[in-house]
Amino acid sequence: AASCSAYGAQDTALETMDATAKAHIGIQKLLQAEQDAAEIVAKAKQDKVARLKQAKAEADEEIAAYKAQRQAQFEVFSKDKLGDSGAHSKTTQSATEEELLLISQQVAGNKDTMMNMLLQSVTEVSV
Repeated sequence: AASCSAYGAQDTALETMDATAKAHIGIQKLLQAEQDAAEIVAKAKQDKVARLKQAKAEADEEIAAYKAQRQAQFEVFSKDKLGDSGAHSKTTQSATEEELLLISQQVAGNKDTMMNMLLQSVTEVSV
């Protein structure tokens, strides 16, 4: 009977060791799974940051291209509406000279008439 109880105690001790070993293996598996999950989350965060940086870079490129396009359109518009400053000043200068010549011709043509009108109004006396 003593030997039976010795085997029974051994069996119980083995069963307890097996349960402890299984629990330890289970804990190790849980820790490993937690570590794997943390690595996956960290990788996902890195990928997200990389995608955001790439999207920002692409957006910056699109903005720069749009700005360049709008600047080119503005320059074309400015040239059409305001003209080239050199050509514009030449055109203005020639138009001014033409107007001055026309005024000089009108003054020369009407000079005698105006002198006569002035002399007549000064020399006439109304009673």
